[in-house]
Amino acid sequence: MNAILDKETQVSFSILDAMPDGVYLTDSDRQIIFWNRAAERMTGWKRNEVVGRRCSDNLLVPIDKDSNILCRGNRCPLFRSILTGASSERPILVFAQTKTGARIPVEVSVAPLRTAQGDIIGGVEIFRDVTEAIQDLDRARLIQKSAMRSKLVQDSRLRIATRCVPRDAVGGDFMHVEQLDADHYVVFMADVTGHGVAAALYTMQLRALWEEYRHHLGDPTQFLEALNARFHTLANKNDYFATGVHCVIDAATGIITYASAGHVSPLLIKENRNIFILSQKDSCLGLFDKTVYHPVQERMEVGDSLILYTDGATEIDDAAGNALGMDGFCHIAYPQDYSNPEMALERIERELLKYCGQIHLPDDLSLLCLYRSK
Repeated sequence: MNAILDKETQVSFSILDAMPDGVYLTDSDRQIIFWNRAAERMTGWKRNEVVGRRCSDNLLVPIDKDSNILCRGNRCPLFRSILTGASSERPILVFAQTKTGARIPVEVSVAPLRTAQGDIIGGVEIFRDVTEAIQDLDRARLIQKSAMRSKLVQDSRLRIATRCVPRDAVGGDFMHVEQLDADHYVVFMADVTGHGVAAALYTMQLRALWEEYRHHLGDPTQFLEALNARFHTLANKNDYFATGVHCVIDAATGIITYASAGHVSPLLIKENRNIFILSQKDSCLGLFDKTVYHPVQERMEVGDSLILYTDGATEIDDAAGNALGMDGFCHIAYPQDYSNPEMALERIERELLKYCGQIHLPDDLSLLCLYRSK
């Protein structure tokens, strides 16, 4: 195996041992053939305890941020890299288990090892301890989660479910649901440009603006226009903007009044399985100082469903680089049973993950389903 490494990867063990990040190399069966000193230091596993074993032999037992065990099925980043021949485009956050059983957060980068002829003979994984950064991000995640928490809707006429899956610990998607009076509900979804902490800070600003302009919540155009003016002042110098869609639903009549600030088009799925793409939209939030937003009305009959989502549901490529797009998302969303909206959104997320073939979606994902039951 060492001969293979010398010939095909031309990597010096002494250089790898000098690296501050953990590094290990495997063959194509994921049998570990090298384990550097930083990996020993971070995990407590010595080289002679590891080399010759497979990385899935309950060594690091990595889990993702949602506690999914990555060594099961096709979730392992290194396995995916060897299988597909693709390197990770950016570090992946996982939580590795040390020899003592403790968990440490690490950022993982993976790549296949190839011969000079291009044949894959193994893989390399580099991991870095990010404990301090994750402690701060975890606090930010809890704050953001609390800010987006909506009261459960207690109304036999409507069933509302939401699902938010940030790409990182925090994300740039925002959504909120609130009851205005006995018959009217408001749902709002926004997607701030960018990812991570910077985008998350703007979602917190949106939560504050929700409270400041709650007197406009019943009028989608006035609410979006107020948001746009403030967001333009706050974000335009940094080239930040957001898309958003604001809907007011009358549970008694099924009338939906909505306005869109450049957001991906909501879907209205009828009980008879016809699907309508609500494509009316105006300029994104923050692009211009003054923007006029135009209201549109649609009617939901009993058994109809309204689906809101961010572009993380459509801007997905499969392993061959084929984009899912709007048509592909409609194909996934169309057959679901929305009488149980929580389960329907969970199935949609699973199908999106299946399409992209990765352990995580490439962008933040938010989904909202409103089902008119009677």
